[in-house]
Parts: sequence; structure tokens; C-alpha cells
Amino acid sequence: MKQVFRRALAMGVVLSSLASAAWSEDFDPDSATFDPDSKFVITPFGAIIGDPAQVIDLSTDRIGFTYCSTFPDKNRGMLLMASIVIPAQDGAEGGGHSMMLSVDQARNFIAFLRKGPEWADVASENKVGLFSKPIGDVIGSEGEAEHLSIKFVSDEQSNGSVRIEHVLGGVTKAFELGINPAVKFAAQAEHALETALALTPESAPEEDAEKSKLFE
Repeated sequence: MKQVFRRALAMGVVLSSLASAAWSEDFDPDSATFDPDSKFVITPFGAIIGDPAQVIDLSTDRIGFTYCSTFPDKNRGMLLMASIVIPAQDGAEGGGHSMMLSVDQARNFIAFLRKGPEWADVASENKVGLFSKPIGDVIGSEGEAEHLSIKFVSDEQSNGSVRIEHVLGGVTKAFELGINPAVKFAAQAEHALETALALTPESAPEEDAEKSKLFE
């Protein structure tokens, strides 16, 4: 599993030499729109594969970019690997983090990320100021060995953001996304997941397999 993530991480950073290619695109860090046809985008840190959302690694304040891939597991079915690629910056080497999600977990992850705009509107209208509240648990619950949760956070001016917190083996990794990038990450994850399920319907949950029979 670690080797799979390292390959994905390498794909995200190796493209820096291709920045002048005709099929690259300029990157908008606040965009909510995911383009599945984008090969890579140009960022201040070089070219990043696909059309990622921008995040902040809260443990280092470094900028990262999202990357999603899928692969089948004989025990869990199709898995979504939702990753954060951290390019080398500020004199530090690059790195990253990945979250392995079953189909049901992935769909919850996507749904929770998409709640950001609604929660942000409520926070702004009510001028809540500094505020933090869980949107939902994706894996486990607080206190368990692995806990992945999505939270809504607003600052003193009631400007909202979405936070991903992943606790694994006693280590917590936290990443913050603006409201629009959170929506984009959801779209990126959904596209990767649903494309994989369409190509390998046998890896889908049972209810999805039943639905697919309607189109045979």
C-alpha cells in the first residue's frame, strides 16, 4: 500500500519538467470546478498531475495538492486512495499523506466535503466568529485507533473553511481547504471512484451491482 502511494506521490511531483507542454493549464487555487480532462496544472511549485484542489498542511503550514486514485482489494472491494501531495518548498523535502477509503466511506467523504458551502453560508449569516464543529466521521470515531473526520471551521470574521483530520497509530494529520477547494476535492474523488466502479462493477457494493443490471 505504501508503494502505491509513493507511486502516486511521484506522479504528482515528477511533472515539473513538463510545465511548458501545450496541454497544461494555469492553476486557480480557489476554484470549485474540477476538470477531469486536465492532464496537469501549473503551480508555483511546478506542474501537478490532474486538476487538484489546494490544501494547507496544518502541521507545517506548507501548501499541498490533492490526488485521487483507485484500486480493487479482494477483501474490501474497490478502494479510493485520497491523497495530499506536498511539493518540496521552503527548503523542506516533499512528502504527502493518503487516506484509504471503501466505497461507502468514500461516498461519505465526498458528501461531507460538499456540505462546506452550506455551513459557510450559515456561519456568515449568523456571524459566528471563531467556531469549529464536526461535519461527520468517515472512518471510526474519536478515540479509535483510526479516525478520519471532516470538520467545519470559521475564523474571527466568520469566514469558513473545511478541515480534514486523520488519526492513525496515535499520529494526527490535519489539512485545511477553502470552501471552493473542498468542493473541488469532492468532485475529484467522486470522478475517480465512479469511473473505477463503472469499469469494474464487480468491485461495487451489492446495491450498486444490482443497479448496474438494469443497464445490461
